[in-house]
Amino acid sequence: MYDPLTSKTIPAFHEAGMATYWQAVTPFPDTDSVALPVQADVVVIGAGYTGLNAAVTLARDYNKHVVLLEAGSIGAGASSRNAGFLLPGSGRLGFQDYRNKFGVDVAQAVQNEFAASIAHVHHAIDDSDYHCDFTHARYLRVAHNAKAARLLHEQQPAYEPTLLDAEWLTAETLKQQIPGLPWGHGGLALTPAAALNPRALTAVYLEQAKKAGVTIVSGHPVTHWQAHGDGTHQLEAAGSSIRCQQVLVCTNGYLPGQPFADIAQRQFPVLSSILVSRPLNAVEQQMLGLTVNDLVMDTRLLKYYYRLLPDGRILFGGRGAVRGKDADSGRQRQRLERALVQTFPQLEGLYADYFWSGWISVALDSMPRVFSPSAGVYTSAGYCGAGVAFASLAGKRLAQLAADEALPALPFYQSPLPKYPMPQLRRVALRGLYQWQRWFGS
Repeated sequence: MYDPLTSKTIPAFHEAGMATYWQAVTPFPDTDSVALPVQADVVVIGAGYTGLNAAVTLARDYNKHVVLLEAGSIGAGASSRNAGFLLPGSGRLGFQDYRNKFGVDVAQAVQNEFAASIAHVHHAIDDSDYHCDFTHARYLRVAHNAKAARLLHEQQPAYEPTLLDAEWLTAETLKQQIPGLPWGHGGLALTPAAALNPRALTAVYLEQAKKAGVTIVSGHPVTHWQAHGDGTHQLEAAGSSIRCQQVLVCTNGYLPGQPFADIAQRQFPVLSSILVSRPLNAVEQQMLGLTVNDLVMDTRLLKYYYRLLPDGRILFGGRGAVRGKDADSGRQRQRLERALVQTFPQLEGLYADYFWSGWISVALDSMPRVFSPSAGVYTSAGYCGAGVAFASLAGKRLAQLAADEALPALPFYQSPLPKYPMPQLRRVALRGLYQWQRWFGS
């Protein structure tokens, strides 16, 4: 599959041949894609959650002529491949991390912004006739050892002044609610959260973009970018050229090194893999105890996450291969199937009907950013695999930033993504982390 660290540019329709569960069950509207115009006020690169929301906001709220430029199909990357977890958070930092670094007031304000991101998505779905299997849920962080349980339990009181509710589940309560888990040491359940069909959500935003008058151009990877002295930008894509005043880069983990070298060195594309089983029968579902209202993630450094889908299948995800060319190997599929059985031993012998992988964007300090790296250029990235809700709101915030509006005084809106000090060694470090986890992780 396409690899951002080894491919010079992203291929047109790079997702061709990618078979996912969401593709199989989700009808998708016509994109109404047209030829690339010669000019626009704003070009948005990347038609996932962030790019679609940014384009809608600029066209609808600021009356801009917006061209939405996508290398593949609409939502071809993480926006159509994720697990459908609508979570009150993004990046790898939790409440405790924000409190330790920025103080309790900022940490609480961050949580309120994360709650606002869920409300943003919910509002978009409410205004659409497109079915997303939206289900109110709890985000359940399950402690994988006693130390993690203690840290989770200590966080609970700090959520009280925020828009989030936090309920502590003892090990005994967790065992009663999800009897299939053999190792839970307790858990923290956060609401609001929700489960949904992520590809259908992409369709909701696409319909918004069409209604807002956004010009949609798919199958056009950007191959050249030049900033002119008059403040305009010239982009070349698939043999065509467009001139604009502003460029919004919304590709997250799918960003190629060229022609985006500076931004590419500020994030690390890492593979995450997902499998979806056959439908579980009623007895199997009862043994596990999972419901469609549970979005579960453990506290391991290399986390596993899982949910029961509306048709009774179990979705299970975790880290993938190191390189794109190894993403779809049988070895990776078997590794994730073994992890599923380790999590739920009752599912021994259950094999996946669907298996796929995709790129997430990891920030050096584990915190996403919405920022302007240079004049007339704006970008958002670093969601660390938890971006369904925040990536959607980040698109709106990115558009507000481009329109010179003040953003909330929160850490991820006040600084750029830091550069990796030796970006060429990112994968060497990742291999070392995976090896360390195999030897010492628990």
